[in-house]
Amino acid sequence: MYKLFIAEDVKTVRETLVHAIDWHSLGIVMSGAFSNGEEVLARLDAEEPDLLLTDIGMPKMDGLELIQAVQARKPDIRCIILSGLNDFEHARTALKLQVLDYVLKPIDPAEIEQVLARAVRALKKEQEERRELDLAERVSRNKLPNLSELLHGGELSGNLKKKKLVEQAVQYVKEQYMRKDLALSDVAAAVGLSEKYMNLLVKEVTGMTINHLIIRLRMEEAARLLKDPANRINEICGRIGYTDLDHFRESFKKHYGLTPTEYRNQLL
Repeated sequence: MYKLFIAEDVKTVRETLVHAIDWHSLGIVMSGAFSNGEEVLARLDAEEPDLLLTDIGMPKMDGLELIQAVQARKPDIRCIILSGLNDFEHARTALKLQVLDYVLKPIDPAEIEQVLARAVRALKKEQEERRELDLAERVSRNKLPNLSELLHGGELSGNLKKKKLVEQAVQYVKEQYMRKDLALSDVAAAVGLSEKYMNLLVKEVTGMTINHLIIRLRMEEAARLLKDPANRINEICGRIGYTDLDHFRESFKKHYGLTPTEYRNQLL
């Protein structure tokens, strides 16, 4: 259930909003109905609502000032405006404040229900995106320890959708990189993008193309396998997806500055 605050200075309107709508059926709990913005701010920390439905024209603090103050303290709260004026400047300011919706008075309970239902759907979508991103980041940390620094949430460029697509692509590469026939087209198809856009997107976020990621993963696995003398070099070559031993040696030396044999001898 999502918590809702209402700020409306007209008592009859405020009571209509509180009592004429089946909030529970919308997945909302009415956490407070206040006559001005100062009352809202006084209760903000104690209740931490998810949604704020506020009139614009109120004493002491108007609705737009209230939204600005709320967003400064609790940026995750989503706001909806009620207004008796179809005022362009108010609407433009509301857009700048990224309010979810702008509802004109006189209030229609059915319209309010529709607006709040959309707001709940928006909140659910945001929460689902956060969960998916958190899961993807945990996967990248657990399964891609040598690439986790490339996929740290604070360093990713682009929007949330881009981040998720790149994480999906890298995870697919991690699971498939030992396939001899693995190609960019396979990764693009797995994520549902064109090859060109997929490659550009991955490079934008990680600094490397898909092919470079494949090579990096293969070289890191080869280095790990070389630590065990029981693993023969020609067998390692096949296990990491190479069909040509000379090509493997060349790629390994380019990556580590040593041939596989020289690298192994260093460890002995």
